[in-house]
Amino acid sequence: MKNLNLIPLCIAAAFSFSQAVLDLPNTQPKVDESYWKAALDSTWQGLIRRNINPYSEGKGLIHRPKSETPGDAVSEAVGYGMLVALFANDQDHFNSIWDAANDKMWGGCYYNWQMAPSGMISGEGAATDAEEDVALALIFADKLVSAGKWQPYTSTKFNYGYADHAKKILGCMWGTQQITSSGILAPGAGWGGDSFVNPGYFSPAWYRIFAKFDSNGDRWNKVVEKTYEILSKSPGYSMGMIPDWMRPDGGWAGSLGYNAYFNSRAFFKDAIRILWRLAIDAVWFDESRAKAFLENSLTFINGKGGPEAANFYQIENPGELLPAEDIWTDFNNSKDTSTWRYRREHSHLTIGMWATAAVAVGKSEDRIAFSEELAKFYEGGDYFGLAKDTTGALEDTLHNEMYFDQFLAWFGASMMSGTFVNVIDAIDNPKEATAGDSSSLTKTVAIKAAAQAQKADNIGLTISGHSVLLTLPEDAEWSIYDMNGHKVAAARGAKFLWQKADRGVYVVRARSKGTSYMRRVAVR
Repeated sequence: MKNLNLIPLCIAAAFSFSQAVLDLPNTQPKVDESYWKAALDSTWQGLIRRNINPYSEGKGLIHRPKSETPGDAVSEAVGYGMLVALFANDQDHFNSIWDAANDKMWGGCYYNWQMAPSGMISGEGAATDAEEDVALALIFADKLVSAGKWQPYTSTKFNYGYADHAKKILGCMWGTQQITSSGILAPGAGWGGDSFVNPGYFSPAWYRIFAKFDSNGDRWNKVVEKTYEILSKSPGYSMGMIPDWMRPDGGWAGSLGYNAYFNSRAFFKDAIRILWRLAIDAVWFDESRAKAFLENSLTFINGKGGPEAANFYQIENPGELLPAEDIWTDFNNSKDTSTWRYRREHSHLTIGMWATAAVAVGKSEDRIAFSEELAKFYEGGDYFGLAKDTTGALEDTLHNEMYFDQFLAWFGASMMSGTFVNVIDAIDNPKEATAGDSSSLTKTVAIKAAAQAQKADNIGLTISGHSVLLTLPEDAEWSIYDMNGHKVAAARGAKFLWQKADRGVYVVRARSKGTSYMRRVAVR
């Protein structure tokens, strides 16, 4: 019989209650690291529960519960989901999202951009941001495998693994004219490029990674240069903003694509992602052009009032907010006026995106201010946003999309916590982690850790041979991780019978009705 000892967690323990988030030591700027890592873990679990688990068609995909066709899935979510699963250190869901996308959405050289709730393809053609995000996620996953942090995996549809599919996607991006011969990233396969672009798709840090991974890597350096050439011509450059759509020469492109709001002349939902994508290039590669753009962004938003002014803005009427009367009516049940929301949006989405500029080029006080502002829209549960917004701004779970907003807030918090790192560089050139900035939020983590140690005593334990029975008074979702972060067992219910308690140290995690329990387990 094996002896299994439960080792109480303490604040100084190497294994914190945010353990599941990928932790690669780095020197990136950070603020309230432990607080936001815990939030990242919880909100990823919420996305799994709300956007993956309830759906049988396209099982495994990230679904949009409140789109104009509720329950659909889009390729954008494949890219976002794989990136988040990777940095949440969740290989199981990384694989299931990838497998489901390969099965339901892969069109031979790219992922078709939309799957209807019925499981049929309803939007053919590529969305280029999804292609590049999936490719980067696969390249980083392959690196985690080679470093022994993840397990080797072969696609259930294709007889190859992460790296080979990344190579396929990169070749197809050029072969299907998702990138023009001059190096312009087009928004789709053979759609746009020389005539119009979606600059919110531009990800120069990705292209630098691709240049080293691709056997024909030099072509990606051309995309980096073209990206910054186009951004420099943005009509909103002096404010550190871009329109949702524009011509490569800086002219207006008109209403295009899925998001055609405001004649595509606003810094709206497509465009705001440029802050995050450029912040990554500034932080990972010290790119001066990214820093110059983001310095304009931070100067603008601080001039408007700082983090409390984080929102969407007009460009043609420089620095003006979107019209106060503009509302969404085409999603979230268009027939139910109680679910409509304003397009002006001071929320976890907009704060999270503007915060990335503060991370990349701001001072300590900028990062702390944005961290504290984002925390106003995180109540400690498994989602970003407010359960009920009493201000009348309609930033609550009834009115929020509970999809796009969750991902963009997650990306912002992952930059603030130093979680969103260049995986290849972090593994190939290991660094001693540097401490970041701290606000009052960091103190709450210590309080939670102490409470967590007390909650662990609620986990019942019975050992018989190689079997370990874990119990709680109510149904819970259980997971067991080894010390490399690999999930080795999982179950749901008030009881969890673990029948493979091999020698080693593990972490048992359980969630029940919004409460988390965790203990470190040593099997000798």
